[in-house]
Amino acid sequence: MMTCTVTPVFEQFANSYDAATPIQSQVAEHLAQLIVRYHTGVTDMCVVDVGCGTGKLTQAVMSKFLQNAALASAQLYGVDTAASMLAIWQQRVAHLLSMPLSSTSSSPTSPMTLHSQALCANMADMALANQSADLVMSSFALHWTSPSVIAELGRIVKTKGQLHLAIPVAGSFHEVSQRFPKLPVFDFLPSHAWLAAIETLQQQRQGTLIYHTEQSFAFSYDNLKSLLKNLKQMGGAVSGKDSIDTATFRRYLQDQSPIGLDYQLLMIGLQL
Repeated sequence: MMTCTVTPVFEQFANSYDAATPIQSQVAEHLAQLIVRYHTGVTDMCVVDVGCGTGKLTQAVMSKFLQNAALASAQLYGVDTAASMLAIWQQRVAHLLSMPLSSTSSSPTSPMTLHSQALCANMADMALANQSADLVMSSFALHWTSPSVIAELGRIVKTKGQLHLAIPVAGSFHEVSQRFPKLPVFDFLPSHAWLAAIETLQQQRQGTLIYHTEQSFAFSYDNLKSLLKNLKQMGGAVSGKDSIDTATFRRYLQDQSPIGLDYQLLMIGLQL
């Protein structure tokens, strides 16, 4: 028997993460569009990217604010447990202000003042003050923890601030599970588990649900071997308690037909 459960080892794979995660890039861009669409007009913002990784979401959001000249200043916090990921996040933030303004901007504006701080911390216990952030956001990170983390994220959102989340949920890895049923995959929680935590926070803070959608995102790989190699390059490792017999695993790897990696994403926006 051999084990084959995907678990996170992001510290070791920061340099290969960006190239190995096209779906994460798509989701970050989609969530960024929602964040900017529902921006409340605050021009001096404190923004926290929870489980920020290499900064895909931070870059997508802040580049849009820069292009639209929507902010006068921003204090950015990137929260992650992997120092190597945070180092790349900091590099991304440093390059943001070198971006040219959009030609559609209505008039020249003063450069945005941008400060940033990387926090190497567990997302369930962040060293940030109560109600200190105008915008708390997270994409492709919360599934590594439990819905109880929603209370911690909500704790740091200011009154009239916003929480925007993209969370992989049950229904992800559907094609892999259908074609290779004995292959252990990550145990994604169902949407209702996250929605219950969101509803509790909403009631406690008398917040308003801005949007709630579920969307599928997918990317095709040449074969299962290619897909599993990609999972490893994005920070997944072959380890864990679940197992698959060696003969079955070898038979699966002999399948040379294309295979899709698909994720079901719960997208939530909440104003507190």
